[in-house]
Amino acid sequence: MSSNDVQLKVGAHVLVQLGAELVTDVEQAILECVKNAYDADSPGCLIEVDTLESNARIELGDVEKLAKFNEPFETVKVTISDETGGPLSEKTRVAQRKLEYTGRITIEDRGDGLTPEQLRTSWLVISQSTKRGQNGQKKARTKLGRTPLGDKGLGRLGTMKLGDILLIETATSASAPLSTAQFRWTDCEVANTVDEIPVYLSQHNNVENFKGTRVSILGLRDLPEWRRKDRIYDITKSLAKLISPFEATSTFPVKVTLDNVEQSLVTITDELLKQSVAEFTFKWEHDSVSGLAALVAEARFRKRLFMSKRSKKLEERTMRVFDTDDGQAFAESLPTHRRLKGYEALDVDVYGPWFVALTRKYTWADIKPTSGATAEDPGPFSGAFYFFHFDSADEDNDGAASGMAIDKKLIKGMSGISILRDGFRVRSQGDWLELSAGMTSGSTYNMRPDNTVGYFSLSGQENYRLVEKSDREGFVEDAAFRGFFEIASACKKFANDALENVRRSLDEYAREARLPKDAKIAATPEGSLQVVEENLRSAREAKDTAESVAAQLQEQIDEIRDGKSQGPGTVTKALRVANAAVKAMETVKSQLAAGTVADLDLVRLKHEFEDRNERAISLLESAAVGLSARGLAHELRTHITEIRQLTTTLEKAVSKKSFDSKALVPSLRAIRASCNAIVNAATLIDPMLPRTRAVKEAIDLRELAEAYVKTRETTLDRAGIKTSMSGASRTVRANRSRLIQVLDNLVRNSIYWLRRGEATNQTHQPKKISIRFTESGFVFSDSGPGVDPRFEDSLFDMFVSAKPDRDGGQGLGLFIVKQLLQIDGCDILLLNARNEHDRRYMFQINLGPLVRA
Repeated sequence: MSSNDVQLKVGAHVLVQLGAELVTDVEQAILECVKNAYDADSPGCLIEVDTLESNARIELGDVEKLAKFNEPFETVKVTISDETGGPLSEKTRVAQRKLEYTGRITIEDRGDGLTPEQLRTSWLVISQSTKRGQNGQKKARTKLGRTPLGDKGLGRLGTMKLGDILLIETATSASAPLSTAQFRWTDCEVANTVDEIPVYLSQHNNVENFKGTRVSILGLRDLPEWRRKDRIYDITKSLAKLISPFEATSTFPVKVTLDNVEQSLVTITDELLKQSVAEFTFKWEHDSVSGLAALVAEARFRKRLFMSKRSKKLEERTMRVFDTDDGQAFAESLPTHRRLKGYEALDVDVYGPWFVALTRKYTWADIKPTSGATAEDPGPFSGAFYFFHFDSADEDNDGAASGMAIDKKLIKGMSGISILRDGFRVRSQGDWLELSAGMTSGSTYNMRPDNTVGYFSLSGQENYRLVEKSDREGFVEDAAFRGFFEIASACKKFANDALENVRRSLDEYAREARLPKDAKIAATPEGSLQVVEENLRSAREAKDTAESVAAQLQEQIDEIRDGKSQGPGTVTKALRVANAAVKAMETVKSQLAAGTVADLDLVRLKHEFEDRNERAISLLESAAVGLSARGLAHELRTHITEIRQLTTTLEKAVSKKSFDSKALVPSLRAIRASCNAIVNAATLIDPMLPRTRAVKEAIDLRELAEAYVKTRETTLDRAGIKTSMSGASRTVRANRSRLIQVLDNLVRNSIYWLRRGEATNQTHQPKKISIRFTESGFVFSDSGPGVDPRFEDSLFDMFVSAKPDRDGGQGLGLFIVKQLLQIDGCDILLLNARNEHDRRYMFQINLGPLVRA
């Protein structure tokens, strides 16, 4: 049975649902109308709120269609009568609806305006937009060269958050008639389908010679809130966060009046930004010749960043470095400091506005994620971060002074990193760039969310691949957005690294300036090993659980393989064992992951470990254990995922009426292999417990390396990495746990960079790790991309890492390795040999003092 008369209709209530979900608040609803003004090539926009206006709108229509729409609104009274205003009767054919309202919001522009036809066929058609570009193509620009911001045709739905009656008045020229359209949002609750909602179109003489568009919302929602004291300032402040708060990026002036009180949007002026102690600028651009994309990042620091007087110690440092020569000697030392050799340009000006300026360039290969979903170039854009310091003493806890009065309330109110598209903010959830992560891991010198103001400036023309969500809360998660996020993360890392490097340079310079030649600092690092011991207990729990599960699974595998037990019952028992393992390991993983963060905090208690006393050694070894435990937590996550996937496969097989038990043996063996891998990973941490370091024994280096590689076999095989050993092994009298820590860190780094080299097309040859034994130790290398030249001189410094932020580089591993080796008079060096990428790649581990004759 079929009928050509049936039509698909849309329930009117869907408009209410869309309107409620599309915009977050009244500011966003207003902004959508402001964007339409921008798209219409208006030079600016006026937002007028009149909470005192009381008036009425009269509508005429067929009584049968209009009479039922008599639902009142909180600020709208509805009266249905005949066309003369009298009561309805059986003879009434034409009804009159009188809408008496209180309160009005009008968003007015002086742009192109709409023709009567455009009003009817475009503006009144939900989700119809002439601004929408073709799939994957740039949008057509307006006459003034603007790229339209709107393209979904849904923005007008957000006005229901403002009030009841939606009225649009528009004209394409001062001499053209004034076209109007009007309908009520409350009618959406009464109508069955969208086409039943009363809509009124009309034309009038354009007596005021108006050109442009006025969108008015009559009958305000939450009228008492609009009349609240200081509401004008709150609304302008909120809108300022959505329409670029930065004077430098503001392209569209917007004024707001509320009950005849006028207020321009609050902006962070260039003068205010000049009060920052550090400034970072970014350009993601394409080379005009090669077409290759690169990020050019620049950091600039004012002298007052280094001139703290917050404490007696810091005041003494400032006097020592700056009082004699205004910091000239310190400035001259900076270009030779190992932390600052990784920048393409370094400029120092003792008496200029910027004391130090650093520049670095990143290629797409430097930024591209190692694994996960695909990321692509989002198109050229720019950005800037501004770092402030302020508190009651006009300095932060690290003693960096702002040097002048700052509008702290404004800065804190605008803090965070905004994403702007043609001067309009794209909303994002909270600390989307994760600035706060720098406060819980890594250096105390990193940027802080409350002290940092910044933005990324996108354009609709160049960044058209970035698609905003329908609710305007961020971008659609696709390859273009992932590419943008990776570049933004690289910008954050550059800024944090630059802050870290220049301030550490000051610390080291001041320390050297204070001490006599060859003097040593007596460090007294404080910290408890309790967290480390908790990590170890969790690791052992993972090991014990995995060993138990592996044994039980082996028993089930043997029974199925040997035919001793068949049927669903046997496999179900094995599944119960595997599922129990997943739950137990997830608990251990969460405990382990929570502990490692606290453990890494131990490292931050001291900037350098130059002495050899017991507490410094304990702290170093504790940090090493923390890093290894952190790696174990990551491996647990991988293995748990594998076990869960395999058990799901088995469960599906068991649910079938007939199946071959022996066919399930490979899956059970894979589960057992994952359990064994966890056993091996946890076993590595066992001998790393502090205090076991006191035990020294005769160790054959090759046997140690082979045993270690055996425990990492599953991880290496999964990554497709081969290992080779050559040369005559030597015997050393050493602490086994320290050697394992050294080897474990080197291998983990190689696994990461080999994977990253493959992901970024920097590694084409087979992935390989090589260990060559020498008379004094061994040389370690891999076939990865090699060491970035910018990090050659600072590779073993604390908090120095070439890994992108998202890959969790702490910059602690090689630092700890070097410190642990130096405890016994040994060392690690980056050799001068270079690979096919012209990068250094060989590490020489000198164990000479430990080699037995």
